Amino acid sequence: MSASFCTSCQMDEDASTLKSCSGCSTVRYCSKECQSEHWKIHKLMCRQLKPDEVWGIKLLCKRELAALPPSPEPDIARRIKHILLKKNHAVFTKGDLCPATQAYGFPLLIFSDGVHLGRQGKGSENQPAVYLRIEPEDGFAPPNWQMLDPDDCIVVRRDCKPLTREAMEACYAFHAMLMSDVYGYPEEHGWPPGKEHITRAAFPLFYRKYYRDQHELGRKQFKPVYRPL
Repeated sequence: MSASFCTSCQMDEDASTLKSCSGCSTVRYCSKECQSEHWKIHKLMCRQLKPDEVWGIKLLCKRELAALPPSPEPDIARRIKHILLKKNHAVFTKGDLCPATQAYGFPLLIFSDGVHLGRQGKGSENQPAVYLRIEPEDGFAPPNWQMLDPDDCIVVRRDCKPLTREAMEACYAFHAMLMSDVYGYPEEHGWPPGKEHITRAAFPLFYRKYYRDQHELGRKQFKPVYRPL
């Protein structure tokens, strides 16, 4: 019998002992305790998807963030919203592939209302989106992403697997770390090129620590991870 694992604790189990979620059948659990513990994370995406549907993220611009009610969550978490998309959405045909996420094995597509549709307005700044779009070579986003405020953006996994809020936040945190701690330190002083920090080894080490640190801060949706995102 093929091996599988519990979505909550991520431990390997005999596939015959795992129980699928009755609401969506997309996740499996080894026990009621694991299912109950994981519900806070899973409930936002618990529904039967049609073959042409996929879970993505809407990354809110500064204007939309300011309109939200007060919350103890950090601003980046408040910017990130689940969104159900059709696979014919423009993000799949006109969106940009984020080259840095591609380099570290988590390829994301991003579609910007400001860059791709020309929607410019007061408060349409979206710094997290610009960070996601950086080029590994120099840490800069393309000129149109720098000169045009992105406004709201849609982000999806290119492989159409569900993109969770937690994974999206970890990606942004990795890019923010690159911008503050990697780029800008000149090679002539002995620092390695920025692109050498963007690897399939560096990102998993970062997000595993990020999930663990956030969990210890009381953000229970960030369970420690033992498998690739």
